[in-house]
Order: sequence, then structure tokens, then C-alpha cells
Amino acid sequence: MMKLTQDEKNKLKKFQDRYPLLLELAKLSGVSSLELLMTVLDYKPAVADAINYTVELKRDIPRIKDLAQQLGLFFATSKYKYIVNSPRGIFEEIPLNDMQLGKIILAFSKFQDKAHKGAIYYHEKMLNSEYGYKFGKLMGYPECCLRFGNYLNNNICDPNNFGFKNPAVESLKRSKHFVWQLNVFTVSPIPHYPCSLTCKKSVNYVNKLLISLEYLDKERSVSLKTYLTEPASLYWTYADRILLYGTFKQKLLGEGEIQYHKIYPILISESIYQKVDKQQINQWHQIEKFLRIGNRLMVNDKFIRIYYNRERILEFSKENKYIPLLIKPDILPKNK
Repeated sequence: MMKLTQDEKNKLKKFQDRYPLLLELAKLSGVSSLELLMTVLDYKPAVADAINYTVELKRDIPRIKDLAQQLGLFFATSKYKYIVNSPRGIFEEIPLNDMQLGKIILAFSKFQDKAHKGAIYYHEKMLNSEYGYKFGKLMGYPECCLRFGNYLNNNICDPNNFGFKNPAVESLKRSKHFVWQLNVFTVSPIPHYPCSLTCKKSVNYVNKLLISLEYLDKERSVSLKTYLTEPASLYWTYADRILLYGTFKQKLLGEGEIQYHKIYPILISESIYQKVDKQQINQWHQIEKFLRIGNRLMVNDKFIRIYYNRERILEFSKENKYIPLLIKPDILPKNK
């Protein structure tokens, strides 16, 4: 892990008293506290996200603006709500006063024009692939990962490209190894999908995040590092996965088996998207149910099997060789 420079230490020391304000801003706005932190510390030029426009959020907008100002950030919002229909994020635009539940785009930056562009580009990138690059550039994503984003747009309609429906799988397909800092399959510490699971510029971003967080919030730093290094992930999409803790044996990257003693499901598509595949979600919950009964999981390119000791208690054929994955970093910290 890298060390802080003296200038970085001084900046963190000055910011330390305002860190609770950042946590309050993240809680009220729903925007990632990690991305807000990296923006405040100048490691990232801007942050933007689509957040459910609830009565509570509408009520809290003045306080959000006040907190942003105290943190030296400009704050911008979209002029419309959007219905998110799928993991690709296809938007249906509706007025702010429409009774349907929709998302509003919130953006923050130390620069007013970047905050306003963040709110605009977030929406435009869903309609025009050219804005995907513009948005990523505005957010400070590495150039190599921006080029990867162009590939994810899948303008040539390659049937073997999951694109933005499942970009983590495309990262894996480009990777021979998987470094723990880029564990986008558990709780991702980065705001973009890396061009590979060993991308050096993305790893550098995570190292800066973790060392800053260790200074400001040791408990949070330890918790995040635990999520990145300890569990294996049974992974369908970034919104739907089940973490398993135990002894993991990798066959290939994305395949293997685990003798587990604890699971932690994160199946949240229904809370993110307005339109979901109920049958698929029911299947995931059935797998969760049997994982709670069993103690061993095996995943290869054709099926997933759950065992209790030697007894097979559930088997599912995979929809394709990549969905779902059973995956854990094969490059871990030296003390692991």
C-alpha cells in the first residue's frame, strides 16, 4: 500500500473536522460517500448519480446544497425524473411532479460547470454513446477504462459482448488475474468498470482511497478491505450477488467451489429498477434459500450445484458460461 505525502497528510488533517458533514451529505443525497470523499480531496473532479426522487429527498435538497457548500462543492440536479428499466439504465423521461417513482440526477464538483455537466451528461450517455466518453472524462476515469467503455457501448452489436448490461463480466473476460483492489464483484470501491481486473490506474485510485479512509475513518477502511479480500461472490449483476465466506478453490477465473460457513445476499434489483424479471429474481432467492441450507457451492461453465456435506440439494443450468460467476481475487494482500 502506498504512503501519504506530507501535503496529503496536511490536507486530510484540515479536512478531518468536516468529514462528518460529508457522511451526512452522502446519507441525505444517496450519493456514494467514497466518491464524494475522492472529489473533496481532489483525486476526482466530479461525482454524479441517479437517485430515487422521494418526498424525503425533495425535503432534504436545501440541506444537501448547504452541506455541499460547506465542503467546497457545487451542487446540480437534472430538470426531470427518469425511470430506469434495466441494468443498462435505459431512461424514460418524466416531469419532476409526475406521481410515478423516478430517479433524479445529482452531481457535485468543486467546479460549477463540471457539476452542471455531470447532471446533463449522466442522462445523455444513456441516449447517445458519445456522451459515455464525455461523462467518464468529466468524472476522471482512466483513459484505458474510457476506451473500454467505448467497447461496452457495443455499437457493432457483437452478441458476445455483454456491454453495460454486465460490464464486470467483460472486465473479467479481458483478465488473466484478479487483484483485490478491483473487486467489482463484492462492494466495488471504484466508480467505473476497469478495463481489466489488474488495471494499474484503477488500482492506484483504490490505494489512494483506502489510505485516505484509513486516516479519516479506520473502522470503515478495515470493513471495506474485508469486503474486497475475504468473501467469494456468486455474481449475476452489479445489483445482484451473494457473498460466501469459507475455503475457496478456484478452477478458472469465475469458476470453482467453496466450502462455506456464512452467506451475505445482496439482491437489490427490485429496489433499483422500475421494471425487473420477476421469474429470474425468484430463482435467485431460491438459490439463496438452498445456500442457507447447504455448506458447499460448485460453479463451472455449465451449472451451479449446492451441497450439504456430500448430498446434492440443488442444481441449476447456467444461462451462459458467465452467468453466474463464482469469483474471488487471486491476487490478495501479502498478509492474507
